[in-house]
Amino acid sequence: MSDKNTDPLRNWLIVLPFIFIVCLFIVFLAFVNVEGLSTEQRLDYGIKALTTTGTIFVGIAVFINAFYAAKRAEAMDKSAEAANKSAEAANKSAEAALRNAEAAQDKQITERFEKAIEQLGNEKIETRLGAIYTLERIAKDSKDDHWTIMEVLTAFVRENAPLNDFFEKNTENTDSLIIVNTWNYQKPKEIEEKLNLQTDIQAALTVIGRRKSENDPENQRLDLRNINIRGAVLFKANLQNANLMRANLQGAILSEAKLQGVILTLANLQGAKLPKANLEDADLSEANLQEAILSEANLQGAKLPRANLEDADLSGANLQKAILTKANLQGAKLPRANLEDAILIETNLQGATLTRANLQVADLSKANLGWARLSEANLGWAMLREVNLQGAKLSEAKNLEQEQIELAKGDRTTILPENLQPPKHWRVINFTL
Repeated sequence: MSDKNTDPLRNWLIVLPFIFIVCLFIVFLAFVNVEGLSTEQRLDYGIKALTTTGTIFVGIAVFINAFYAAKRAEAMDKSAEAANKSAEAANKSAEAALRNAEAAQDKQITERFEKAIEQLGNEKIETRLGAIYTLERIAKDSKDDHWTIMEVLTAFVRENAPLNDFFEKNTENTDSLIIVNTWNYQKPKEIEEKLNLQTDIQAALTVIGRRKSENDPENQRLDLRNINIRGAVLFKANLQNANLMRANLQGAILSEAKLQGVILTLANLQGAKLPKANLEDADLSEANLQEAILSEANLQGAKLPRANLEDADLSGANLQKAILTKANLQGAKLPRANLEDAILIETNLQGATLTRANLQVADLSKANLGWARLSEANLGWAMLREVNLQGAKLSEAKNLEQEQIELAKGDRTTILPENLQPPKHWRVINFTL
């Protein structure tokens, strides 16, 4: 990079060697032609003159070069400073452009959000569906709006699929039209015959179930209490920590759903399909799970006191440390189920299938195992105090000790492993189930 101040100096550095040679030649000739001196003196003075002249020229050259280098450095510093200023200006411009873009995006999101909310109340179902999927896109695009949209969608479900709906309303004139929503009008008989979930409610539940749960705020739950969503399809849905208290999920499909920590107290899950669902630490107190399919479901630590699991399929389910106090498991299928350390106090397991089930350290005090099938079940250290074993099949049961049997109630219909003997008190007891 050249500069107007340094270019002449650079030119002088180029010309200086020629001037130096010419001066040396002139000085040498001058001393050689001086009269009155001997030849040796002339040569000696000439050499000294040439040395002095050379030194002077070298000093001049060094000075000019140093001056030129300083000027060049100064020019480079100015150029760098100008570049920095230009970069700062570009950064400020970029920041301003980014702020403008963010403001424009926020404005666009706000407009889309407001329009979608307005369209949720539209008469046409296709418009409502479009609004639901628009809200889903906004939730994905804007982390700040994620939870607000989930609250809107759960409110939409609660308002439009209430548990105590139009079926229970006083309808003296069955031919009159009943307002279900601001847009949905149906006759009672038509609604009663229609068991499938309304399309827009299903869409809202689907969006909720596939949301980015990592964007959920801490200590917040999806509020889906008191809703009627029987027959809902929630395959692999993420409903962790959702509050579904008293919800009607009769016949719902929840295969491989994530239901850790979900509250299903007093919920109706009769005939629901939940194979491989994750219900770890879920609260299912007094829930109706009659004939529900829970094969290979994870119910570790789940709370199921007084729950109705009659004829439910729990094959291979994990019920480790689950609380099933006074639950109804009559006729339930529990082959290969893991009930290790589970609490089954006063639980009704009459006629249940527990083949190869793991009941190690389980508390079965006062439980009813009448006519239950426990072949090859692991009963190591299980508490069998006052358990009803009338008609129970315990052939080939593993780790079952005589001391445990002594605490239980049974009779001649009880089938024990070959290594165990019926206690003496069984012969005089005759009780009915």
